[in-house]
Amino acid sequence: MAGVSSSLVSPVFVGRQVELDVLDDALGRAAAREPALVLVGGEAGVGKTRLVEELTTRAEAAGARVLVGGCVELGGEGVPFAPVVEVLRTLAADLPPDRLDALLGSARAGLGRLLPELDAPEAGGPDGDPLRASRAVELVLGLVGRLAAEDPLVLVFEDLHWADQATLELIALLVRGLRQVRVALVCTYRSDELHRTHPLRRLAGGWERQRAARRIDLARLSRDEVAAQVEAILGEPPGLDLVELVLERSEGIPFLVEEVLGAAQAGAGSDYLPPSLRDVLLARADLLGDEAQDVLRLASAAGPWAPDRLLAVVAPLPEADLYRALREAVEHQLLVVDDSGRGYAFRHALAREAIYDDLLPGERAQLHTAFAEALEEDPERAGRPRMAAAMLAHHWHAAHDVPRALRASVEAGRVAAAALAGAEAQRHFELALEVWPRVPDAEERAGTDHVGLLAAAADAAIMGGAIDRSVALLDRALAEARDDDPRRVQLLGARARGLRDGNRDQEGLADLETAVALLPDDPVGAPSATGAAILASLANAHMRADDMASALDVSERAVAAARAAGAVDAEADALLTRGYCVAYIGDPERGMAMLRDGLSLALEHELLETALRGYIALSDLLGMLGRHEDALAETVAGAEVADRAGLARTPGSFLRGNAAESLIRLGRLEEAAAMAAPGVAAPGFFSGSLLGLRAEALVQLGHLEEAASCLRGARRDLGGNTSMQFSYPMAVVEAELARSAGELDTAREAVTRVLGGDEEALERFVWPLVTIATRIEVEQALQARDARRPVPPEVGRRLSELGALADGLSGDLAYDRGHRMIATAERARLDAAAAPAAWKAAVAAARQMADEPMLGYALLREAEALSVAGDRERASEVAAEALRRAEAMGAEPLAEQTRGLVRRARLTVHDQATAAPAEPVPPPDDELGLTTREREVLLLVADGRSNGQIAEELFISRKTASVHVSNILGKLGVATRVEAAALAHRRGLARQASEA
Repeated sequence: MAGVSSSLVSPVFVGRQVELDVLDDALGRAAAREPALVLVGGEAGVGKTRLVEELTTRAEAAGARVLVGGCVELGGEGVPFAPVVEVLRTLAADLPPDRLDALLGSARAGLGRLLPELDAPEAGGPDGDPLRASRAVELVLGLVGRLAAEDPLVLVFEDLHWADQATLELIALLVRGLRQVRVALVCTYRSDELHRTHPLRRLAGGWERQRAARRIDLARLSRDEVAAQVEAILGEPPGLDLVELVLERSEGIPFLVEEVLGAAQAGAGSDYLPPSLRDVLLARADLLGDEAQDVLRLASAAGPWAPDRLLAVVAPLPEADLYRALREAVEHQLLVVDDSGRGYAFRHALAREAIYDDLLPGERAQLHTAFAEALEEDPERAGRPRMAAAMLAHHWHAAHDVPRALRASVEAGRVAAAALAGAEAQRHFELALEVWPRVPDAEERAGTDHVGLLAAAADAAIMGGAIDRSVALLDRALAEARDDDPRRVQLLGARARGLRDGNRDQEGLADLETAVALLPDDPVGAPSATGAAILASLANAHMRADDMASALDVSERAVAAARAAGAVDAEADALLTRGYCVAYIGDPERGMAMLRDGLSLALEHELLETALRGYIALSDLLGMLGRHEDALAETVAGAEVADRAGLARTPGSFLRGNAAESLIRLGRLEEAAAMAAPGVAAPGFFSGSLLGLRAEALVQLGHLEEAASCLRGARRDLGGNTSMQFSYPMAVVEAELARSAGELDTAREAVTRVLGGDEEALERFVWPLVTIATRIEVEQALQARDARRPVPPEVGRRLSELGALADGLSGDLAYDRGHRMIATAERARLDAAAAPAAWKAAVAAARQMADEPMLGYALLREAEALSVAGDRERASEVAAEALRRAEAMGAEPLAEQTRGLVRRARLTVHDQATAAPAEPVPPPDDELGLTTREREVLLLVADGRSNGQIAEELFISRKTASVHVSNILGKLGVATRVEAAALAHRRGLARQASEA
């Protein structure tokens, strides 16, 4: 749980950039002596005052004076001239007496009638009458002009919805009278307080027609902005559950975010409403007439949405009186007309809760009973077809009629499950389970026994992504089911599915093997749909465990059993597994044909979940073959099926992962990182699979800290999953992060943890590890050479082992050949004569493998090898292509390394049409192209200092030191700190520094 904050006010101003841009523009226009008026509207608590505070900070930093005055409500009436009085009081308090005298001049006596502290000689004018508004505005205009003559002035009038008539007239005159003065006038008001006849409505409409006027309507905060506000308050990232709770309760209103967060941090329940907030919400309702308040109470019991037909039946009012009361509630913006136009909703859910909590217990039960009876009599009164069952269940539960509540909850759960609303269905089924012991004839009312209801709740939980809860419900069902209950096979199959989705593959495999043992001795000879489904699930479980041989064998049996039993769903499922196994074992084209057969069968029979699995498998195989555009097309088609099936949060996340992987290979790195953001993915296994891919894209983009954070999140969410499809790619990312930081030993450890640990590992996942492991060893050898030390014998031994491992891998696919040639070229970096030809071959292979990041890297190395060999012309051409591709991808580390090579080798890339021109050759005294600060950092690196020691030495932050080191490595075109230090020593920089 996040720590408790000492303050619930966010120290960071969240969002509102568009609104701040409007206010900045007003400041600029005011400074240029152009009229500037900004009207800031928004509901209570949405952040108008905080916006003004941010404006004040910005304006004062720009050298402007800010004066703020607010209107005040007193007994239902606004206080006359309240904002002007407050402005005058501020001036009187802030300015020394002589300065105040000079500003007020002869207006002091007149303005003193508004503010007695100005020592006015008398309370009335020359004729004894109070100061007239027309005279007051002349005096205020004069004062404003004198203030603006010295500095630009921002004049803020807050809460104009409470302004008295005289204040509104004064502001209207100010708006018309501000010409050629350096003043920005900002007026705020509560939009939810402006009823149809409010005088500010007419005035604001006139002001908005002026060219100088701009209007800002502050919207509620988005989910991301609420999360940012909560994080700023707590001082640390909040948990997802806390963000969802605060968002749901506050609906994005910043003031309510603070109140709800405060209650949550104090340990209050999710439905707790702080008394102070409750009183604020109820005060709004107290302004309405008696009939309107009665209708609000009725609507609060109806639920989040009150259909008009249902209100008309239950309300004890004639129709004309009912609509008059509803109109009053709408005009005061307590109720809003629903988007459907067939009912009403509370503008704030918390307002509904406050009014509902104010009902007496008996009053609530009576209202809920009336609503339930009206819905049973005519479900069409619910207004929305699927809502009737859910509303009926809600009202019978709230009316404490347990038998009818049980029946209604089961029916509501079935309706929700049919609509693929898993979380909603689970909630209804679990409510039915909760009241089951209190209903004597529960089975008759529910239409199922307790085991059946547990199974239905578990299915709904899986559909909604609540995997652990699903397994727990199935555990209860299995414990209650008799040994001879034929449903045990189905329950075990469902439990295995939940365990699979919960990243517990081995347990799920054991459940399926138990289920198969309960089938007839020869399920193919004695076919049943259940037996075929269990065999299909077992085949899939073997495949997920990377046991392709067993998976292929069981899938063949499953296809035969399914066809014999006429079980189309099991047949389609087994065909997908069989096709996937055939493709991975070595015949991808034949395997994809089988996959398409299974997918077509699933689509033909509307087996959406199975079809989704087909799209996942197909896009994965197409990516393996380098057909990334085709893979993306399959993910788009699959995403539509995932949405229809209600599985976008769960298996649909794998589709997004496949899309992200193809985008990485295509060099569309920013898109890949966005695609792999967890977003709405269910937590755990599903979000973890995406975070690993996001980390890979971020490494290529150069966002190393965020990549490391995503990698940690992926490992956390995946738990103990050791499947090669996750563990191997994440080891590559971990190794690249360490290698980029010059930590070659750590990088090697990341690779060796998984490489060679599984003799059955699929080559697709082994090759990238072989490639980066070879690069690590080669860079270790190059470091030794640069330091004029012997290459450690273990480096040569490890390179030999990696070569032998690569020789044992197949080279049938372009993907395999590309990695083989790049790994071979890496070893050639140790032989300057062989390197150009090796990297030329690697570039050709990389073009065939359709992997933009790998091609960009191979081009960089070929350009480097050519420059060492003295072929500067060809090196320039290759470097130009490398730079163009790196910049197109946004791969900044690769681009910076290429620019560093161009500078060091004096290559020419400016005559390439699409390449960035080479940076100017630095003068001899700065031949490495480093800034003064970077040279200082390089000297400390050469002296063996860590980032922390560099930061301490130069009085900079550790993060800034890290950035400098990264920039230096890029500019020098080296991979590690040791290489950078060796280069500094070779150039004599370290010696020069010591002599100096």
